Amino acid sequence: MNSLRNINHKIILRTIWRNKLHSSINIIGLAIGIAVFILIARYVNHQFSFDRFHKQQNNIYKVYLGDNGSLPPAVALFLKDNIAGIEDVVRVDEWFGGGNKGYLEYENETIRTENFIFADSSFFDFFDFKMLFGDAQNGLKFPNSIILSERLSRKMFGNENPTGKQITYLSDYPSAKYTFTVSGVIEDSPTNSSIPYNGIISMSTIIYHHIRNGNISEDWVNWGFGSFVKISSPETVHQLNNETPECWTNLMAERWQVDKGSQRAEEYKLNFVPLKEVHFHGSNKRFSVYLILLIGLVILIIAIINYINLSLAISSTRLKEIGIRKIIGSDKSTLFKQFITESILITSIAGIIAVIIVLFIHPYLFNFTGFKSVVAPGETFKALVFLIGGLILIGFISGLYPAWFLTKLKPVKSIKNEFNKGTKGNRLKQVLITTQFVVSIFLIIAVLTFSKQANYIKSKNLGFDKEHLIYLSGGASISKQYQSFRESLLTNPSIQNVARSNGTFVGHLNIGSKHKVNGEFKNYKATTVDPDFIETFGIELLAGRNFSKTIKNDLNNTALVNECFVKQMELEDPIGSTVTFLGDDITIIGIIKDFHINSLHHEIKPSMLCYLPWNTCINIKVSGMDLENTIATIESTWKKFSPDVPFEYHFLDERFEELYKTETEFSSLIKIFTLIAIFIACLGLFGLISFSALQRKKEIGIRKINGAKISEVVIILNNNIIKWVVIAFIIATPIAYYAMNKWLENFAYKTTLSWWIFALAGVLALGIALLTVSWQSWRAATRNPVEALRYE
Repeated sequence: MNSLRNINHKIILRTIWRNKLHSSINIIGLAIGIAVFILIARYVNHQFSFDRFHKQQNNIYKVYLGDNGSLPPAVALFLKDNIAGIEDVVRVDEWFGGGNKGYLEYENETIRTENFIFADSSFFDFFDFKMLFGDAQNGLKFPNSIILSERLSRKMFGNENPTGKQITYLSDYPSAKYTFTVSGVIEDSPTNSSIPYNGIISMSTIIYHHIRNGNISEDWVNWGFGSFVKISSPETVHQLNNETPECWTNLMAERWQVDKGSQRAEEYKLNFVPLKEVHFHGSNKRFSVYLILLIGLVILIIAIINYINLSLAISSTRLKEIGIRKIIGSDKSTLFKQFITESILITSIAGIIAVIIVLFIHPYLFNFTGFKSVVAPGETFKALVFLIGGLILIGFISGLYPAWFLTKLKPVKSIKNEFNKGTKGNRLKQVLITTQFVVSIFLIIAVLTFSKQANYIKSKNLGFDKEHLIYLSGGASISKQYQSFRESLLTNPSIQNVARSNGTFVGHLNIGSKHKVNGEFKNYKATTVDPDFIETFGIELLAGRNFSKTIKNDLNNTALVNECFVKQMELEDPIGSTVTFLGDDITIIGIIKDFHINSLHHEIKPSMLCYLPWNTCINIKVSGMDLENTIATIESTWKKFSPDVPFEYHFLDERFEELYKTETEFSSLIKIFTLIAIFIACLGLFGLISFSALQRKKEIGIRKINGAKISEVVIILNNNIIKWVVIAFIIATPIAYYAMNKWLENFAYKTTLSWWIFALAGVLALGIALLTVSWQSWRAATRNPVEALRYE
């Protein structure tokens, strides 16, 4: 028995070596398919691991009002006091720290920071972030306490324990300087956490410094706090999500004038989302993850199909060997085991190469697409077990049909080199190769659709000019000297205009308000700007006038509204009309053209620009010529007026690109996976035409002796390929049409699915297929016919 095993292994290795070309193609195809699947499996595992490292993940819920998870700070306390079953609450200020950047000062060194959050002292009763220095229970108990991330602590203090040291924090908005005491150091925010942070400041600091009037327990106006609750009973959560508590219905009517059953009631409906689902909530991210997983599975299946086809091609050279071994006593089970072992060995070799590919290519793939696949700490052994088990399974599946096909051949036919004349095997091969091209055509259509939508987004008129706009976060020093700062900048001819706004003019307007229309309140978004704003941004004034610096009454009392505002608020004569802004009356003096500052996923909303002095963002319109010197001028002017704050600038168009980051990364991945799928499919097609040429070499020899030209033989060999691609096109087109329409539904403004996308995909697939097989067909057609008929 041991001897037989040794012989089997020798035969396996000898077979692989004798068919070096086909074995190499087999291994390469499988290695690429397995590598892609490993990368995707790691990515999917990472996506579904978000927030699952918290021990109480099953009892923690984030509170949403409608689809909005950034709430007034008083909401969490109200829920705890009025709804039975809510055991505890914690608030995380996602707006003050998370939405704005600031600076840290220590020993004359200034560091630019972001993702600073404020949190209640119960933060560590909810979340299991590891403290490296300090006491988690008391770290956020007192005002002016700050816990630094490990990365930031090392950057500022090296390896020493900074607990007890004082640092200064300069915030962007409100423009102020605070002195904090370091109460601890925490591990860096995990990549699979939905609460990113570089530092955590005690919530009582807001009260101590009277930030936003300080009384956050009664603050129902400032929407920017993530509110988490602890509920042990799933039944309680189910009831709260399905039946609005009476106390909340009364609160909606009292605080926001929202009547139960009205359209606005859905915007304020309580929704308790499990912590482990927060990462996917309110987006199509889950759909994208599942789609990427499906693509990974499909590419792996294509690689397996490729292996099967190539194995059958190789098997045509082994028929005599198989026939002789059957005659001398080898039974089917022994041969079957040998072929399965051979398949598992080849798959294992491919798996080793795949791991090397993953280790090498992952950093480049992340830089190119932003695609992140992470193995969590402690998961390495589990991943290794899954990898080994997966390779054995793939090897078994890949070798199953070739092993069955070869062992069922009769010895006499094997010795005569005759394949089974039945149609089942041929039909299976045709189905396999057609399936490969169904996938390839689908992916080509997807790539073309994504590209067309991307071009549509780039060319869409946004209602303002985002090009050559630089924005800065102005601190307290600049705010006090703004006019002088602006005039100094405008002395440079490359700087065309300068304006201020309440925030960056991208994503959304940062003030929410409402106005009563026919007895019902309607919501709108607003921001504050100065009189230079609409000219700087190129926003078209359709009616009325702009804000004026010389008309004193304009400040604090006037507004510009967009076309959508006029329509939604049913204003027949809008110029001079009075509307409600944050509870006060404000007069409309002008109508501006609708503008898109959010992504094209969203429809244009009623919007208002108010002339108020709440502006900290400085927007600079430049010519685009001699950009390097222009930025240098801005920097030197900045240092002149604000020497203590580091200069930092951003381009507005780059921020707009971030709105489509998910689509850009997803599109890049689809392009890469499409190329991989087509490459592997072409390997399979190469194997199939090799197989077909070997089967038909006598037929080709006879045709050539009877006068057939090389071109005629090539056409005969390629006829089936054309048929398979056409069938694949017919199957792929309706599937792709449905899928791409569903994807485009995510955009409020979108391109059309033109007929040429499908036609071009079909032509490309056919062209790629013919290029792949033509060399092999030509080689078979030019072979000397005597070689094929020598022994006939």
